[in-house]
Amino acid sequence: MFLLNLIISINQVAAGELKSNWRWITEPSIEICPDSSITVNDVVDYLSYWQKRNVYVDITSISEVEYCDLTKLNVIQLSDHRDFDRSRYHAMTNVKWYYHGEKNKDTTYLIKRVHVQIPDSLIYEDAVILHEIGHALGLGHSNDSIMQPTH
Repeated sequence: MFLLNLIISINQVAAGELKSNWRWITEPSIEICPDSSITVNDVVDYLSYWQKRNVYVDITSISEVEYCDLTKLNVIQLSDHRDFDRSRYHAMTNVKWYYHGEKNKDTTYLIKRVHVQIPDSLIYEDAVILHEIGHALGLGHSNDSIMQPTH
């Protein structure tokens, strides 16, 4: 069975190493939920940033939607703050995933869907948004300036 039809290409960067914990097994779409202030052009810019750093995920479409079904598969959904503790986190990315075989330090997690919550108050905080989009593309925390756990 061909499980990985999509590969995220990760290279060394000057500020640290990008590391990929997760892989998309499909080509996801991106949906901007009605409560988000992020625009399609913003998303294109954020994806361009990661592509310039050799992080590639084939996105089938980017669109503003009237409703976000949080059970939908093969999608990255962007919304305003909904259900996380703002006193602890700036923003939140929920990744739904699974894996095959035995879980260990080398396990690759296969992404089914992602929900990125970015409060409107952070709409101009590019580093935070890039960090969360990085998670949506499959990146984990690392020493990279954007993917450090402090964003």
